[in-house]
Amino acid sequence: MSTDLVEQINLRLREEIARAGLTLAAAARAAGEASPQRMKDVAAGKQRCPIDLLARLDGTGIDVLYVLTGRRGPGNRPISATFSADEDILIDTFRATTPAGRTALTSVARALQEAGNPTRT
Repeated sequence: MSTDLVEQINLRLREEIARAGLTLAAAARAAGEASPQRMKDVAAGKQRCPIDLLARLDGTGIDVLYVLTGRRGPGNRPISATFSADEDILIDTFRATTPAGRTALTSVARALQEAGNPTRT
């Protein structure tokens, strides 16, 4: 793997951690890391991004496909072309929150749906 590619992957990981609204320490916790040091080393370019770390970040709001390839979303379209800004916020919040937070968000969504499918804007 070329040095340039490794640097691009590390850069995109830093971008995604910031986009997801996470700190390096929070991203490390979400990945099940005992310490944030490996995440800090990867983000600083001191270490290659291990695939096991990326695999555990999937579902946290970090676009792992983008980190690896530089491409986003279905058909490699930018996510912003697929979802509105408000939808991005909801999805990112859902992915980054605790299991209890996910349950609460899901309950609110189901209540709105049962109330008669709110009008789309």
